[in-house]
Amino acid sequence: MNYEIFGIVNGLAGTFGPLDLLMVFAAKYLIFLLFAAGAVATFLRARQDGWWPVGAWRIGQVGATLAIGLTLSVTVRMFHLSLRPFQTHQVHMLITHEPGVSLPSDHATASFALAISVWFFVSAKWGPYLMGVAALVAISRVFVGVHYPADITAGALLSTLAGLAVWGATLLWQDRFIARFTPEPAAERELQHSA
Repeated sequence: MNYEIFGIVNGLAGTFGPLDLLMVFAAKYLIFLLFAAGAVATFLRARQDGWWPVGAWRIGQVGATLAIGLTLSVTVRMFHLSLRPFQTHQVHMLITHEPGVSLPSDHATASFALAISVWFFVSAKWGPYLMGVAALVAISRVFVGVHYPADITAGALLSTLAGLAVWGATLLWQDRFIARFTPEPAAERELQHSA
């Protein structure tokens, strides 16, 4: 099934020049635009909320999701579960790539981790758009011949686990963090001292 789906997607490579150009751009460069958009959305929301402590907490949530997702990806790659498609099959290669471990896709993991973290913690409005861009990045890696569908699916699942882990930590610690670092209003301090 994995190779059959790969064959369908990668089989489209080389059949329509503009599509090839789009997919090569998505596979190589779109991730940088995705990260730029995610950074802008995160920093604008942090500025809107006030840089400290709420804004810093949001930035930390995004950073933690990325860190956990990529750590999970590196850990899974250590098991050497799958080689690149071009190492074991005849494929339509649109970009050059070093041989090596294929599962999971780091591009897919990073893209989905950013999109999920923005959707969960920064903007419910912009999150779905970033998810769409992340999906294009992931699919393009199959299209150009450097990843199997299972590789990008694994990256998406690891990113989702990372987002859920940070969400759970948020539920446990956010109130304590913000209460600890938010100064009490002067009126409340006076009431406490007079009591």
